[in-house]
Amino acid sequence: MKKILIIEDEKVLSEMYKFKFSKEGYDIINAVDVETGLSLMESDNPDLVILDILLPKESGINFLEKYKGDVPVIVLSNFDDNETKNKAFSLGAKDYIIKSNLDPQEVLEKIKSYLKE
Repeated sequence: MKKILIIEDEKVLSEMYKFKFSKEGYDIINAVDVETGLSLMESDNPDLVILDILLPKESGINFLEKYKGDVPVIVLSNFDDNETKNKAFSLGAKDYIIKSNLDPQEVLEKIKSYLKE
């Protein structure tokens, strides 16, 4: 079973994506901030990370700066700023999805494409 780490501080969104992805057979781990996300990367070895940019204490960009592994990171945020997008890609993000542009099913389909074996 593929494991996804969702780093999202909005509880409603986090739980909605957890429910949606769990129904598709994925094991979901949630974190609300960068520090917890980095800790879970080490302890739980996820196959993919879904990362919000606007997080408490530190931004998702800080996560990308600190994380040096090879697990794909997909940014899922409503923060639509070209400078931030370019920075995320330069730090290794595989995709930058604007939450409001896709419904949860479309997000799921994009995530599935990154988890194909």
